[in-house]
Amino acid sequence: MTNATKTLAIIFAGTLALALATSWSWSTTSSAAFQEDLLAVDTSAVQAVRIEHPGSPTVRLEKIEDGWSVVPADTSVTYSANSNAVRQLLGTLPTLQVSAVATRQPDKHPRYGVDSTGTTITMLGADDRELGQLLVGRTQIRRRQSGGQRQNPMQRRRRPGTPVTYVRTPDRPDVYSVEQSLRSLTNRSLEDWRDKQIWALDRSRIQRIDVRYPADSSFTIRRAVRSDTSAAPDAWVSDGDTLSRSDVSSMIETLSAPEADGFAERRTPEALGEPLYTIRLHLSQQESGSTRTLRLRPDSAGGHYLATADDYPYVAELQTSRWDRSVLQGRTAFLRGE
Repeated sequence: MTNATKTLAIIFAGTLALALATSWSWSTTSSAAFQEDLLAVDTSAVQAVRIEHPGSPTVRLEKIEDGWSVVPADTSVTYSANSNAVRQLLGTLPTLQVSAVATRQPDKHPRYGVDSTGTTITMLGADDRELGQLLVGRTQIRRRQSGGQRQNPMQRRRRPGTPVTYVRTPDRPDVYSVEQSLRSLTNRSLEDWRDKQIWALDRSRIQRIDVRYPADSSFTIRRAVRSDTSAAPDAWVSDGDTLSRSDVSSMIETLSAPEADGFAERRTPEALGEPLYTIRLHLSQQESGSTRTLRLRPDSAGGHYLATADDYPYVAELQTSRWDRSVLQGRTAFLRGE
């Protein structure tokens, strides 16, 4: 190798090393800046979260004394929020790990959905002071690279099938990818953010269930007591008959923590009239309140029951097929063998 060739080789190697170092430094600095400026939010200081998605009403989550509420943008009505969903949001956004820089060019924002079509999530502190803001774009599933394409070591470590979401801060052009889906946060409607649980009870506290059906088909089931000599200690009985444990267990599982599948927004409990079915739970004395009562009426479409309960201000929609299968059966259905 001539001296001239050696010199050219040294120059090429030095230039390549400098380019790689610059690229690594640029990407690392950009990722670190993203994490420091955007995700370093003290969630204990968050008093509200605003979620804006084009074509959908803005959703606002507000911290209250005993949890969170959800407030639609176009009304003064406030609903109890799903606390688990809010905890997921607060636990996810501040801990996002940047996987890569997708682009630094603003003209490519539409490609990644981080333009006007993206979802903007803003965390607010006291007096609505902005604590952090993130623009969430598209989510895609990483595909396996074809055999003919060369991959760098980082690309080889990324598993195919992993969801990748593109995000950026509204005040920067840089678009980052994170290796997880954020659709459970960005695709939630106002109704999805609401708390759908009607009540939550310790199953062991339920001692008796009165079921009032139309005509003469009403009946009562209760936990067996010592005087029920033919029944096991954890059995349920009705008019002296021991009931199927699995069928009663399914019924109690549903009744101990009933959840709405939706809400009849334009209906009020007072305007619904007499229920077709009434289910009353009698609780042991350790439980606050001695009874819980659920009243069901079929809706006009036949797909849901309209449900009301004591001290529950909403009209809940319960899926007919599920409740017919697990709860609204005749007494003889609970006499089936195990």
